[in-house]
Amino acid sequence: MAMSPKERDKKRREKQERLGEQDLRIKATAAHAAQLADLMAWGEITESGEALTLLIYHAHKLGREKFTFFAAGAQLEIESDQQIKAQRTEIRLMARPGTARQIEEMGGWINTSDRSFVIRLLIERAHALGPIQALTLLSLPPRHKFAISDSVARTLYEWRIQRQIRAKDIPLEDDPDDTGLLLLGTG
Repeated sequence: MAMSPKERDKKRREKQERLGEQDLRIKATAAHAAQLADLMAWGEITESGEALTLLIYHAHKLGREKFTFFAAGAQLEIESDQQIKAQRTEIRLMARPGTARQIEEMGGWINTSDRSFVIRLLIERAHALGPIQALTLLSLPPRHKFAISDSVARTLYEWRIQRQIRAKDIPLEDDPDDTGLLLLGTG
């Protein structure tokens, strides 16, 4: 039976609380929102939270010295009360504690405690790099590399041979059960 919307919301809130996620609301201009949309299109990213998280991760990885050099060319618009409220927008980011800490550290590197400023700076500087160079800030972080041991490889090979013997009429390459997932049984 499918969950009701209330049950899904409750489950989502419990997960956010368990992981310590914070709902960051970044005040930005329409220009920054358009720049973020460009970055997302360049990186073929559909969610703004994912794009912002990748920007934060890669910018923080630069370290203090390189980040201050990266941030030095920023020409952020000064927001005034005269600016039309319709031109202001809010970008939301569900940030885990590590991501929020990285934003605060980068703010410390450039002497600001305003998270919105740091995010706007990242968006502007990444956009200024252009569609090719910005991809370095939007790439996925490296993942663990898994190596299959010889004994496991041998077991998988034997399993595939036994499968081929049982179904002689089906060539191994055309096996309908060969979908890329291997399930090993103990019996």
